[in-house]
Amino acid sequence: MRVKKAVSVIFVLVLAACVLVGCSQRSTGTSPDASEPPASPSPALTPSPSPTPDPEELAREAKRLAEIAEKREAAIKEADALAAQYFYDEALEVLSSPEIAGATVSAKISEIEAAKASLVRYEGDIKHIFFHSLIVYPEMIFRDKTTPMGGYNAGFSTKAEFEKILPQLYARGYVLYDINECYEKADGVMKRKEILLPPGKQPLILSVDDVAYAYGDGFAQKLMVKEDGSLVNLVKTPSGEVVEMADGDVFGVLERFIEEHPDFSYKGHKGTVALTGYQGAFGFSLETEEGQTEIMKTAEALRARGWNFASHSYTHNRKNYFGPNSKPANIQYDTNKWLAKVAPYIGPTRVFIAPFGYRVKQPGLQYILDAGFEIYCTVSDKIINELYDDYALMSRIEIGGYSMTYYTKLLNENFFNVDDVFDADMRPPVI
Repeated sequence: MRVKKAVSVIFVLVLAACVLVGCSQRSTGTSPDASEPPASPSPALTPSPSPTPDPEELAREAKRLAEIAEKREAAIKEADALAAQYFYDEALEVLSSPEIAGATVSAKISEIEAAKASLVRYEGDIKHIFFHSLIVYPEMIFRDKTTPMGGYNAGFSTKAEFEKILPQLYARGYVLYDINECYEKADGVMKRKEILLPPGKQPLILSVDDVAYAYGDGFAQKLMVKEDGSLVNLVKTPSGEVVEMADGDVFGVLERFIEEHPDFSYKGHKGTVALTGYQGAFGFSLETEEGQTEIMKTAEALRARGWNFASHSYTHNRKNYFGPNSKPANIQYDTNKWLAKVAPYIGPTRVFIAPFGYRVKQPGLQYILDAGFEIYCTVSDKIINELYDDYALMSRIEIGGYSMTYYTKLLNENFFNVDDVFDADMRPPVI
């Protein structure tokens, strides 16, 4: 009995020892293999200190980003200006620089591409209106408002009338277009070129005749370039003072309007200046070196502003030249003289604007065509676009007192509301 009891006690002691050994192994996490030394405890991780930003580097980066933002803004502004005048490809080129890439630029590119894609082919008649120099001070010309007058009253518009006409042309969707871009000679035959414009827009050709400034009081006296490059008219006021006016004729008035409405001009084009030679040009003589220099400077300034030129003959003579008694030898003489005396100072042109709108017959016409003129313009109360093998024929509609009195239906339907424009308070009756 004592032996059993002793055995029991020993068994309990051994069991307790085993339990204690097991607990010790679990608590230390060691392998049961007694030959492997216990693992050393891992050291605590200490976070590395963040590097201190370099103030100069931060400033350089901020400057770089500001410069990119400025370039981006400038590029978008330039692209908008180009696209407004239908220079879509040029606008997209401005925005193509990787340096200015971003969401804003991408959106602008999409906008311009959509505008370009919306262009439609214009298939209608190409309309052409023309003016003479504007009457700046009608009170200096129309002193008697009761006696009917022709002359200036019939063929001319006042500055105030011209300023009223432009918004109406714009509202009707007209866009000033280059007459040279209307026609081309392909395989020896004149053809009409493709004209692409936004829906609702239509091309308009504008020309100005007889820009010699030989009309006298009430009109500008000169068109000249100042030392700073600006283009101004010299105008005599009713008080007798001669002043500089930036808008003393068609050119300055139109320039101002297009600045406010850039989409009135297709790719910066303004119009065509029809020059004679017998009275000089722009108020300067063709017979003096000084005059020739001033004419050339003025022509260059006009061309840079979107104007081109046409021959309006040298003589502007109805008798035996541009009238029923037209003589071929005289047409040849006139054409050669214009080419020799006027063309050297304004550059080559393919546009002939016939004096009095007279359509020269053969063989006189051939002299004009052989001189390089491919677009022949007449005057009519109808809109005419005709193509011949050697040239294109285009009629023009004069805008002045006569047309606003007797062609009101034509003008009202096609260009502007005459009642809103015609300066009846300043004009005498028109004959």
